[in-house]
Amino acid sequence: MNKYSFGLLPVLLLVALVGCKKDPGKISPPPRPGEDGDRTAAEQVLDSVYSKYKQLSYWASSIEVVDPISDLTDNYTDPERLLAYLKSQTPEKTDFVYHPDYSGPLDRFSWLEDLSDASSSAARADRAEGYGFYLAAGGGRTDSIYVYFVEGGSPAAEAGMRRGQRVIEMQGDRDMVGANVPNVERYVLQDQLNMVVYDESGGEKEFDMTYTSYEIDPLVRDTVYHRGGDRIGYLALSSFEELYRQGGATTPLYDNLEAIFDRFGSGPDRIDELILDFRYNVGGYVSTAVHFANKVINVAGDKKTMFSYDVNQRLAEERDRGDKEFADEIFARKSQLDLRRVYFLVTDNTASASEIVIAALMPYMDVQIIADNRATYGKPVGFFREDISDDLGLWAASFKIVNADGFTDYWDGIPATKSGVFDNYYLDFGDPNENMTKSAIDHITKGVFSGRTTAQKADARSGISDPETSRKINARPIRGMKKQK
Repeated sequence: MNKYSFGLLPVLLLVALVGCKKDPGKISPPPRPGEDGDRTAAEQVLDSVYSKYKQLSYWASSIEVVDPISDLTDNYTDPERLLAYLKSQTPEKTDFVYHPDYSGPLDRFSWLEDLSDASSSAARADRAEGYGFYLAAGGGRTDSIYVYFVEGGSPAAEAGMRRGQRVIEMQGDRDMVGANVPNVERYVLQDQLNMVVYDESGGEKEFDMTYTSYEIDPLVRDTVYHRGGDRIGYLALSSFEELYRQGGATTPLYDNLEAIFDRFGSGPDRIDELILDFRYNVGGYVSTAVHFANKVINVAGDKKTMFSYDVNQRLAEERDRGDKEFADEIFARKSQLDLRRVYFLVTDNTASASEIVIAALMPYMDVQIIADNRATYGKPVGFFREDISDDLGLWAASFKIVNADGFTDYWDGIPATKSGVFDNYYLDFGDPNENMTKSAIDHITKGVFSGRTTAQKADARSGISDPETSRKINARPIRGMKKQK
């Protein structure tokens, strides 16, 4: 992946293809290069983008039938532009309530992956590129820029950067204010980065980092709060990465989750309540989300439907002929927990596979959602990769998630129980005084949500109100809801 495509998805895992047969009554198979006289390799790629999207898109019935395919594809020289045109044919949604900034085709998710420089390690879905830190500008703290998230495993995390640090210099530039954001955005794309932050607990700290590819460690923080007779578990997870490596060995994520839920389920830290911090959980593997949901589900939900897949006619026919790939997911409880309710901390970055977990638990548990805005991101569809060529892969949104109560179509996000709670990036994850975390703890211990709203956010030290809304400089890219085929 070209590093200058900052904010795009990381290079994803190579997965097996779907054995779908084309329907000759609808479209003809695209000819191979050299067949029919003059179809070049580049033209064949365009033909395949159309034919495979038409086969695999969840909205396949909305995509025009073109035969011969070249009548459409010869109008394009760029596969990206062709895909954008095809996506524009999916149904439009114009009545967004929680996310009114978007209006248009429902498929804003399908995309093409550049495979030309992907090695066996770089092609894994649990890798990202960059420095691994994310910044926010604004607020009443003298118009400053702060680190709001650091991804585990990244150069920033390895160097010791953490959420809540104030940026005071980048590449020798000490004008770290909102008006200078265009330069800051340029600095975070350069090959080498020198950066100085101010940490209230340790003064100034300098970092020298190299822009690189790194393996994501999605486990942000876990702890248990003891509040009188209440033992409250807290777990922050930034994405759903792989649980198994090639050959079957477990990953550190699998092993760490086992240890955390063993602690939550027994001994002096056996919890009565659980807070899941998904505010920057941007998605990942369906299989990992299923495993995680099985860790949280209670006895009441065990062996009941977790969710079902809604797919297009072609994939539904494959399922009807015995393909188990899109069979209903059934809960298989994998911990000693038997909780009545669970709290989720969410933002507009809470998307895809993390929304699977939230929606799947809703029929069986009291799910409380605390949001900095009003809802999660809103991405009920997922993907598997279909290779177009050796250099290009298509990720077409192919399936939609439906929970046991029929809840689906949350294109506008899953609504919050308590909205407008300030995502207090002045304090680190797991700090019980951080606004969103404190709101959950107070609801558990006092029966009421607390914390200033986003419009009334307060200085973490002085309590001075800040009427401004912070602005994310380099927001985390939303991950695909990936399914292995």
